[in-house]
Amino acid sequence: MFKEYHKLIKLYLTIPVTTATAERTFSTLNRLKNAIRSSMTQSRLNHCLLPHIYKEKLDEIDANQIMSKFISSNEKRQTFFGSML
Repeated sequence: MFKEYHKLIKLYLTIPVTTATAERTFSTLNRLKNAIRSSMTQSRLNHCLLPHIYKEKLDEIDANQIMSKFISSNEKRQTFFGSML
């Protein structure tokens, strides 16, 4: 029975440390988000959030196909980006 109490006490003593670490992480994240928000306009922030919101749909898009269409549509692009095709 003493072993069970010992385990419970050890568990109890580790919980506050874990909570404090998580709180520090969220606090840092909030400071970073506030800094980003203050340095961007609302439209820029919205444009940055859209890819995150629609991540599943963006994963389905073939970026190489879009890139090759973009490069092949203009002669200057073919010269500059030709090695990427």
